[in-house]
Amino acid sequence: MSNTSTFSLSQAQALLPRLREQLSKANDELDSISIKIAAASQECEEAELALMAVKTDNGAVADLSALREARQRYESSIDSLTSAKREYLECFERWMVEITECGVILRDIRSGLLDFPAKKGAVDYFLCWRLGERDIDYWHLENDGFQGRRPLAVLDEYF
Repeated sequence: MSNTSTFSLSQAQALLPRLREQLSKANDELDSISIKIAAASQECEEAELALMAVKTDNGAVADLSALREARQRYESSIDSLTSAKREYLECFERWMVEITECGVILRDIRSGLLDFPAKKGAVDYFLCWRLGERDIDYWHLENDGFQGRRPLAVLDEYF
């Protein structure tokens, strides 16, 4: 954490309105793309079943044109699923860059879990916040993570 900038509590709190909006928009977009992925995945499964149904029990093809049609549908469904997954990753990466450009550490975009690097004396720690919380009320040491969150009210007791 030594090479990153640090935040005071007031600096971190001042960023919350912008970060709330960004996280909300990011999750809305990711939810929308997730619906596309689910639909494309369902279509892919159905197309695969249709392709398998064209074959007879012993593996012989009963109708070559039906096989071509089923195979084309299956390949098209794979392309659609791949495209939707690519769109999700691109959206995620775009939001990750936008959210973290101010110096915060994005731990989980879906829950909106963020850490703000902070320092007290020689000790590095994180101010910790997640979407749904009104203010930054928690902190943790570098290796403690979310499970080690402590109320800000006890911060001075540790240093």
